[in-house]
Amino acid sequence: MQAVILAAGKGARLRPLTHETPKPLIDICGKPLIAHVLSALPENVDELFVVVNHLREDLMAYLGTAWRNTPIRYVIQEPLSGTAGAVHLLRSHLRRPFLVVNGDDLYRKEDLERLCAHDLALLYHLSDHDLKAAAVIEQGHFRELAPGRNAVCGAYLLNDSFFQVSPVEIHVSEFTEFGLPQTLAVLAKTSQIAGVQANFWLPVGTAQELEAARKRLCG
Repeated sequence: MQAVILAAGKGARLRPLTHETPKPLIDICGKPLIAHVLSALPENVDELFVVVNHLREDLMAYLGTAWRNTPIRYVIQEPLSGTAGAVHLLRSHLRRPFLVVNGDDLYRKEDLERLCAHDLALLYHLSDHDLKAAAVIEQGHFRELAPGRNAVCGAYLLNDSFFQVSPVEIHVSEFTEFGLPQTLAVLAKTSQIAGVQANFWLPVGTAQELEAARKRLCG
């Protein structure tokens, strides 16, 4: 199975750490964040695509051409066009089904394996606070995004049907990009998308989240 790791972001919320270090290479418990992500991938992943941009030379030098004998291919996302935009860059290379994960989230292999047991699925985790755009799960399926507590974890099992829907435009600060969960919310109107609840998930997008992840994992 193919897997796509989204690792092109500039890590603005983690500055100044990310001024000279790409976010995927930030240390957590003695190894880079992206190494944790790669270690959580299901064993049947046999081809990796890594979407890069910010300080990509450093990231590509660390990963090289393969990870534990799994070949890696790089795609430069220029300009940055969001998560759905990143996946669409690979449209001609992806075979169904394929896994997509954020390069700045910590997962457990068991959760990603359960995600990959479906044809089309989204991973979510129960948050301890209210969210503006949470995953609405009904009878085990993702229906839409709405206020709630089911955080979208940035991990998806997708197939060709994803490319049948036009990427949904979203606004992030002063920028416009294309959102993957927002696009799936449109696809959910015509396709069944399984909602898989994660037993473990840690986002690492801010300094506070990084500190929490280190405390949780490093002891």
